[in-house]
Amino acid sequence: MDSLQHKTLKTSRGFTYSYYVSNPTNSKQTLLLQHGFPDDAHLWDGIVRKLTEYRLVVPDLLGYSGTSKPTDAAPYIYSGIVQDVVDILDAEGIGKVISVGHDFGSLVAQRLYNHHPERVEGLILLNVGYALPRDSLPNLQEINDYLTKVLGYPIIAYQEFFVTDEAPVLMKAHVDRFYQAIHGAPVDWTKELWCARGKLRDWLLNDKSEVELIDYAQDSKFRQAFLDRFQRDGFEGPLCYYKASNSSVHYEDDKLIGQSSLLVKVPVLFIACTRDPVCRPEIMQPAKEKGLLPDLEEAAVDSRHWSPYEKPDEIAALIVPFLERRFTSK
Repeated sequence: MDSLQHKTLKTSRGFTYSYYVSNPTNSKQTLLLQHGFPDDAHLWDGIVRKLTEYRLVVPDLLGYSGTSKPTDAAPYIYSGIVQDVVDILDAEGIGKVISVGHDFGSLVAQRLYNHHPERVEGLILLNVGYALPRDSLPNLQEINDYLTKVLGYPIIAYQEFFVTDEAPVLMKAHVDRFYQAIHGAPVDWTKELWCARGKLRDWLLNDKSEVELIDYAQDSKFRQAFLDRFQRDGFEGPLCYYKASNSSVHYEDDKLIGQSSLLVKVPVLFIACTRDPVCRPEIMQPAKEKGLLPDLEEAAVDSRHWSPYEKPDEIAALIVPFLERRFTSK
């Protein structure tokens, strides 16, 4: 983020947000880049370098880095977070954006359109595709049991650990182990560790084994920044996204979205990752079958889940032509 200006803003909900902006001369569209778990605005560093012709807004979302970190799940409702984001856009005098998101940031990007379609002229979703609101209260165990029958493994088994009270304590106490859990290099590492009940918790508490890291994660400064951030901030805030998602918080909040607002009338680019066993493209199938994504383009990169770190050049090489093809003539 060295090339962007850092700012802070107290939003209408009373939370302080940290965010970064650029304002190049003769800029094209404005891109709003929204990170996921357990990252912050710096997730986009490698991609930002390829987007210098565009105006950029890159927030640390609620719970992360310089932004407020409430430890109750209620403030993490999507309608609230997207209102915080709209407050930032208003403060910057920005009307419409192309809403870009990775992981949970993809869901925030989508809900920004659902709640404020007048502020969004395009969607770019990484790893996590367009997800319709649930039609019943979530039950993690039942969901994982069903996914095991349908797909062969419980793809969100790790969330059963994340929603427990002990998770933030163990993750902070063993933050280097958690870093390795995220960025392990073996081909099936994520599936073996995250998509099996109890495995992630066991890894945190096992001080004997080690794992080879993906190339980018071997950088000592990158690693130390992660360790310093979570030793300082803890995981209570970031894990609230999972608690909100697996309780009545998001379920009740999503009821505020009218059926007509689920139809995405702007261009959408979805970038899947071929080695992400959790965020599978099938998530978008219900929306596609209902005709809710009439202007959808799909692409894929050979990457694990944290694709903006692993393949920033490849992702930028998909985003830039999409922007030029769909928006530069407007």
